[in-house]
Amino acid sequence: MLCKPLQRCEKRPSNLFIRPFWPGSRERIPRPRPARPCTVSVTTPKKKEKRIMRIVFPDGAGCVQKPEDLEPLQRIGPVDFYQGPPQDKAELIARLREAEAVFLDYSVMDAEVLQHCPKLRFICFLGIGYASCIDVEEATRRGIVITYTPDYGATSVAEHTLGMILALTRHICAAAHSFRQGRWEPGQFQGVELRGKILGIVGLGPIGQEMARLGAGIGMQLLAWTRNPSPERAQYGLTFVSLEELFSRSDIVTLHLSYNQETHGLVSRALLNRLKPDAYFINTARAKIVDNAALAELLQSRRIAGAALDVHEEEPPRGEYIFRSLPNVLLTPHIGYNTREAGTNMLRIAIATLEAYLRGEQLHVVNAPG
Repeated sequence: MLCKPLQRCEKRPSNLFIRPFWPGSRERIPRPRPARPCTVSVTTPKKKEKRIMRIVFPDGAGCVQKPEDLEPLQRIGPVDFYQGPPQDKAELIARLREAEAVFLDYSVMDAEVLQHCPKLRFICFLGIGYASCIDVEEATRRGIVITYTPDYGATSVAEHTLGMILALTRHICAAAHSFRQGRWEPGQFQGVELRGKILGIVGLGPIGQEMARLGAGIGMQLLAWTRNPSPERAQYGLTFVSLEELFSRSDIVTLHLSYNQETHGLVSRALLNRLKPDAYFINTARAKIVDNAALAELLQSRRIAGAALDVHEEEPPRGEYIFRSLPNVLLTPHIGYNTREAGTNMLRIAIATLEAYLRGEQLHVVNAPG
């Protein structure tokens, strides 16, 4: 008996949507994936998987690095992926109107936005600081489950923090800029060694613990503050102290707390005033944990040596932003998490939270809707 010849086929276009690049356009254009010839033997066709819910990425996502990354979600339902942020709240609402599941990068879903999402059942925040972007109380009232992606990038954020500390204490950015301007000023950029200095770590979750490992690795003394001190968390010779003692003794204070009602404004003017004149302050957590007006005053008057900030009260900052004008401040645009490895971990965790939800299970759920 002769076998039937192998048949050629082409993959169907992806559900990936991108925003066109010309100004002012709000049109969504499908970007088909390149057709790849393949061969398949003649078999009984599989049943088509049931599409369960419409999934929307309203503001892009750095963790989606290629269209194929969305295939696990496309097996669940149609996926609308918008590259880049909406221009305003009205556009955000338009993008979300038909959404049943949302993977949120950094847009703000407040009560007004949630009011215009009648079909929404599930939100996964792509990151840790969900309270900065989502009105959790309103979402809970509307029966919307919220999840997030913890522990996806502790190493990435800690390494970025260490990089900022090194750049700040060794004047690397200023020296590089001077060199590019054609100047040769090695005597202008005397730094300090980190070995033997006291590193004060505020918050000892996964990022804080990774920061302790890195600090110990270069010979720093470690102080830490956490709401839940325990002997098993006191690794690398770390000593638990009060916030007041940590700010008073540390040569470098680095912030690694989640943002919520308890941590809002936790780093107060009184704490900042305890910093030594040669101390540095690093924030790769969330801006609203800190009294930034008080921090700016300390930096303007040179009452501390400098600061490095990866997070900002408004992102991107609009209008006058005091920290931009201060030469003793190092600024980056919230990129501490942004590595290939962290992106892969983030998307894997995010997809797992939706799959768990569809099975009636809970994974990294932060609220309890009725």
